[in-house]
Amino acid sequence: MEKLALRLRVSNKQYRWGTVAILLLAALLRFYQLGEVPHGMTWDEAAIGYNGFAIWETRRDEWLTFLPISFWSFGDYKAPLAIYFNGLFTTVFGMNLWAVRLPFVLAGLGSVLSMIYLTRVLWQHSGAKLAEARWFALLSGGLLAVSPWHLHFSRAGFESGMALMFLLWALYFFFQALRVKEYRRQVIDFCLAAVGLVASIYSYHSAKIVVPLLAVSLLIGFRKQLVKRAKPALISAGLGVIGLAPFIYDSFFGKGLTRASTLVIGQGNSLIADVILVAKQWLAHLTPRFLLMGETTTFRHGDGSWGVLLLTTAVLVLLGFWSLLKNRNKALLVIKIAALLIVIGLLPAALGAEVPHSNRSLLALPGFLLLAGGGVRVVLNSKLTAVAKQAILGSLLLFHGLLVISYLQHYYSVFARESAADWQDGYLETFTYTLPYERGEAGREPVDKIIFTSDYGQPYIYALFARETNPIEYQGGSLIKYEFKEEVTVGDLDRENTLVVASSEDELFGANDQADHVIYGSDGSVRFRIYYRP
Repeated sequence: MEKLALRLRVSNKQYRWGTVAILLLAALLRFYQLGEVPHGMTWDEAAIGYNGFAIWETRRDEWLTFLPISFWSFGDYKAPLAIYFNGLFTTVFGMNLWAVRLPFVLAGLGSVLSMIYLTRVLWQHSGAKLAEARWFALLSGGLLAVSPWHLHFSRAGFESGMALMFLLWALYFFFQALRVKEYRRQVIDFCLAAVGLVASIYSYHSAKIVVPLLAVSLLIGFRKQLVKRAKPALISAGLGVIGLAPFIYDSFFGKGLTRASTLVIGQGNSLIADVILVAKQWLAHLTPRFLLMGETTTFRHGDGSWGVLLLTTAVLVLLGFWSLLKNRNKALLVIKIAALLIVIGLLPAALGAEVPHSNRSLLALPGFLLLAGGGVRVVLNSKLTAVAKQAILGSLLLFHGLLVISYLQHYYSVFARESAADWQDGYLETFTYTLPYERGEAGREPVDKIIFTSDYGQPYIYALFARETNPIEYQGGSLIKYEFKEEVTVGDLDRENTLVVASSEDELFGANDQADHVIYGSDGSVRFRIYYRP
């Protein structure tokens, strides 16, 4: 690697304290108002939380399947690892939104730390001195800590964030194994890499596409180094196969690949048509509308105003991409790996029907941030004076900080207020209010029936979550008092000893003002109206 014209050195002590500072910043941004922003619990969060609880209570999911590899849930067959982890946290901290989100926050912090370690080892592989590699590592970790893309998906119950963490650790240990000379360390590092890749596959569906393609690419690209470390590599490969055995079995004899039926390919079109469609959808994730302007189909996947990359990050990414095009044959390893992660990481989103999709494409984020580091290197190696380079990088840092502050203000205020409907706001508060009527607690007489609207979808999972219902009791009919209706009518208000929960969309012809209790969303809109008819 050529010497940088402007030297950026980080001592070991600075590196350690810098890492601690970045992790503290990442933790602050992710723990702040964790149970309040986004305000509400999505169906998936409720399903993850409840099924995790059910597994830890009975070893069975909501449908009484014993220790499943694929969770049927709403027919989307969720990956298992996040659910199993979640059960531990809800068991310790209780069945609440904060506890459900906690493991995903911790995974987000793990991603920040692993990004720092991975970046350092990649720059060392690329020929950088250790002091320089540490600087780029702290840059990548800092960018990830304040990344709108990562912040959004590490503050709520998104399995993609957990898959990202495992993938980053796997890559770190893989490249670390290529650097160490000691046989024992090689075995340990390769095995940890294998564990990370397997865990990523068990965490989220996108990893089922990304991990195999990435593994094959690494095997081909580093075949010479792997041949020299054949025995440790083979040991780790064997461990990986053993770890994937349940997944492989579930794929062929269970529901492990059910989600594959939702891909846009294989729907009767010609191969050429499929390739063109996937290419168009892949490119849709590189447009300014997605990267910078927040294009999304739902507030669950973004705030609709800020893109997945901040403008300053995007500028550095473009510079890094330019360096790749300029030196295609002599590009640094870190830049090649960055490009590989982007190409493969965007593929799961490109194969889906909903485009663009920031959740399915999250595994590409590390590639963008590594390219941003390459963009900094372009500035450092330019023919500008040292003062000019410092001015450019200083200005980018200042502007980046201002953008981060603006984004956070928008996220914790405007987005938190406007995203009520997409985050199913009000469900938990409503069931907290209705439970005493069901059980005859807190001075309430038990009702015979609770009529509950289905306008917002999947109300039963919130009932199971709020009631902490044993899945065996659920399948035995413990929700018998509940009647979930597509449309609540005025006639329902005439039923005796009944609690009626209507949505804002239910037309009750003048009875809206007669509600005994109203549940509001974070945007101030009416979410549920509750009527008690003794």
